[in-house]
Amino acid sequence: MDEFIIASANLANQIMPILAALVLIFLAILLVKLWKLIDGLSSTVKGLDPTLKLVDKSIEKVQAPLDTVVKYSHSLDKVHDKTSDALDKAADFANENIDNLKGYVQEKFKKEEMVIDLDEAEELLKEDAENV
Repeated sequence: MDEFIIASANLANQIMPILAALVLIFLAILLVKLWKLIDGLSSTVKGLDPTLKLVDKSIEKVQAPLDTVVKYSHSLDKVHDKTSDALDKAADFANENIDNLKGYVQEKFKKEEMVIDLDEAEELLKEDAENV
């Protein structure tokens, strides 16, 4: 068993520099490929730069109409709020003064009934005058 361990140690001492050299070669190859990948990404990003500039210009062109739409939206919101407030105030006023409104409406209907009665009375008088 001791001979096996001694033989293994000798083999490891001989193989270790070779394995280290292979690892360094693979590490160098990996670094070269990583470098090429980073250069490729850099050129791709540089190629996208004109496209990004065009998109930025398009967004600037669209921004003005969007601002206008936002202004109109805010104006419509204000109109809606004012209309709602006015209707709420009118409803509150009607609720508070329902008795006054009721009396006013009844007076108007009574006056109309009296006018109709007077008209009917005039017609009756005319008919009586014709009959005599």
